[in-house]
Amino acid sequence: MRKLLLIILLAFNTLTAKENALALETSPYLKRHAHNPVNWHAWNQESLALAKKQDKAIFLSIGYSTCHWCHVMEEESFEKKDVAEVLNRYFIAIKVDKEELPHIDKKYQNLFRAYKGSRGGWPLSVFLTPDLKPFYITGYMPRESMGGVEDILTLTTRLGKLYGEKKRLQKALKVFDETLHAKKRHTKPSQKSLDLKALIKTTMQHLTAEYDKENSGFGTGRTKFPESSKIELLLNIYKTTGDKKAFEMAKQTLLTMSKRGIFDQIDGGFFRYSGKDWTIPHFQKLLYVNAQMPLPYLEFYRLTGEKYYHDIAKMTIDEIERRYTDNGLYISASDSISKEGDEGVYYLYHHDRVLKALLEKGFTKEEAEDILAYLGIEEFGNYDGEDSHVTIAQEGEIPAKLQAVKKILQEIRSCRDFPLLDKKIITAWNAMMIKALYTLGMYDRHYLSLAEKRLKTLQERMFRDGTLYHQTIANKAPKQEALLEDYAYLIDTLLTAHQVTLNESYLALASQLAHKAKALFLREGTWYMNTSTPKVKADFDDKYYSSALSVLLNSFVILANLNDDFTLLQESEKVLKKEVSILEDKPQESASLVTLALRLKVGDITLKAPISALKKEQKEFLKIRYPFILRHAHHHDTYMACKLGLCFASAKHFEAIYRAIDKAKEEIDVKPKKIIWGQ
Repeated sequence: MRKLLLIILLAFNTLTAKENALALETSPYLKRHAHNPVNWHAWNQESLALAKKQDKAIFLSIGYSTCHWCHVMEEESFEKKDVAEVLNRYFIAIKVDKEELPHIDKKYQNLFRAYKGSRGGWPLSVFLTPDLKPFYITGYMPRESMGGVEDILTLTTRLGKLYGEKKRLQKALKVFDETLHAKKRHTKPSQKSLDLKALIKTTMQHLTAEYDKENSGFGTGRTKFPESSKIELLLNIYKTTGDKKAFEMAKQTLLTMSKRGIFDQIDGGFFRYSGKDWTIPHFQKLLYVNAQMPLPYLEFYRLTGEKYYHDIAKMTIDEIERRYTDNGLYISASDSISKEGDEGVYYLYHHDRVLKALLEKGFTKEEAEDILAYLGIEEFGNYDGEDSHVTIAQEGEIPAKLQAVKKILQEIRSCRDFPLLDKKIITAWNAMMIKALYTLGMYDRHYLSLAEKRLKTLQERMFRDGTLYHQTIANKAPKQEALLEDYAYLIDTLLTAHQVTLNESYLALASQLAHKAKALFLREGTWYMNTSTPKVKADFDDKYYSSALSVLLNSFVILANLNDDFTLLQESEKVLKKEVSILEDKPQESASLVTLALRLKVGDITLKAPISALKKEQKEFLKIRYPFILRHAHHHDTYMACKLGLCFASAKHFEAIYRAIDKAKEEIDVKPKKIIWGQ
């Protein structure tokens, strides 16, 4: 009864609390802060102008709906009147949803990394002058001081007063200014040469150094992310050189992730990240993770024919279809926290309760115990207290009744409240997911039909009157115009749609959007993430999902091969030549850029034939092992194999052209050459 009264009281307080400006926003993350006593504003010209008008510093807080520590800081601090009083007195407080404004997040994450020497995270807390000059940056600010870290009240009061003390403020501003200038000095273009063999050798050295031999995956820290672009790069290196080490690293990473707790063994889908052994995850499911992860699994299936990898991709896609669709499109994420307020509770199981349920279903105690042991559901728990998260704990033979047990575990979950959802619809992330549908659709026509349906809906909702938009929520017309990532990923998906269906309209639209993206986001030789002020430079970091610019430049090369569009090819070559230093110093952080470099040096091969022949030989086409292979319908009655407008082989029968392409693969030259990228 007491708990019920508390819930009613909290609901009443929420309903009667004074709303701030975030109540007018569409972002679920911003709206959840609308009843905070902090006088929050959204990031817009009006808010920035208000800071200048009132001569107040800006407190910029960046996060997202399913961010655990963002929730913690809200509950500890932003819902408290004493913290709100300090923030409202000294600052214009601005809240940013990083998924809504990824370029603003990128700008200040880059600042954090330059200043602190390590990656930041969320929440990100930035203190700025009204003209957006930073004078302090940090992440989560604790309610109580700990380990020498100032508590939020002490810190914000100190920084609020600092803004009024101009001499001390200038010193703080100078530190950040020098940091940014130092970063620019260290990112000058390299003038060195880099050949294909050197590129592959350097990349493999870096990937091997980061590879976890015990648990697979990459990184030596406490957490691991399922980085699809690195796995795809390893498979591209394997297809280019036959490097068995690249193949094994990719295989072991895919296999280990699929068997441990980073993958939801019961419903399917990948969690955002986990501990280094992949067993206990942070229980968020994000759309972009589950859109990109099926691709290396399906590529591994294509290369090996091992259906297990196909099934992991299918299970992932099925989970997104089941839980994360709204009016024909995909929503952004689910939280780690359910309505009960506990981390991961939806996904966890208590050994004794599950054992009882299995016995009631007719399992013998021995059968039940064996399967629970296999699934890692332990008597004393593997998570917090006596609860267990499902992870394949044993190697060896799969229990005969495993699927029946999984169905019972699904039924147990179905009685629980599903975690909170962020129902934001993002064009780039939807495009990623639709690409996964098309790729799976090469093997199962049901998913091809679904891909066609989803792509049509995405275009109708987010591409209106010639304008592409970035994000919205269901039943709301989009207002925020598209960013570079929306163009990049939609073009990528349209090209995949063309390759799978051979529908020329997809190719035409991809070409149209590619040239529009170039016109919008390329300024005086520099690519930007956005068109508004402040403009933020696009980079090649693949940490969370593949760099939009790398994805776009790879699409430019594909369009050059299919349309003989050499202006797009030249732009990809120009950027790559400018960024040789990334390929030399940290190729593992920019796997998609390395793939672009491989693609340009090895060259795409386009298989041309009548559309009827291409459709007839689709299964055989999938067996071709050339690393970058395309297909395009033409009106001649022969098969032709072409590289950038120059056809090097023709044949009346597919078997002969297959042999010609196979020979071209054997002739890929990985011997050192004195070649500068772009020449």
